[in-house]
Amino acid sequence: MQACINACLYWGLLSRLLIAAGAIECTEKEAPEIKPKPSTMKLPTECLIECSSMTYINKLQLQDDHNIRITDSTEGELGEYCWSTDLKCTIGESFVSAFVVLPVDVSTTGHEQLQVRTSSPRSGTLHTHNSPTTIADSCGFRYEVTEHFSTANTDTSFCVQIVTREDDLGDRLLRCPPYLVTFWQRNPNQSNQQGAG
Repeated sequence: MQACINACLYWGLLSRLLIAAGAIECTEKEAPEIKPKPSTMKLPTECLIECSSMTYINKLQLQDDHNIRITDSTEGELGEYCWSTDLKCTIGESFVSAFVVLPVDVSTTGHEQLQVRTSSPRSGTLHTHNSPTTIADSCGFRYEVTEHFSTANTDTSFCVQIVTREDDLGDRLLRCPPYLVTFWQRNPNQSNQQGAG
């Protein structure tokens, strides 16, 4: 019981610190609208569906109380995979972290064979995230990109490019296009605010 109380106090304090440190917090007062699915909307990839189910099993086993969203990429310039920097969330949530996941067969592909470069908003190289996360290991290689979504910038998208050590596009090693996994913490003070007017 004491461990549960300590964990609740820790997460409550952490969520307040993240808000104070400039983390994204949703402030919309309206409930999300239910809209008909556009006919041009593409279905999630098999990799995304598989990763979602395995990650949610991990979430239950680890008793992780974060809200998790997994988003497919869109195509950018040649060899680029992009996501909107305008992250969707619901009232009372605060952004915690974000990871780009490369769905590769981790048993046959070493992370050293691939290089993941950011091309927007600022170029650089990402490094694999080897610390444990709720994201299932079978999803592929994880690259933490939290800073790219938690700092204010004027760019509307964040893009990466995957290349091999030979500087060829690394698409052939992917089972599916990469996806973005974001973690959100519900602010306990705002859990019932959605119905407030």
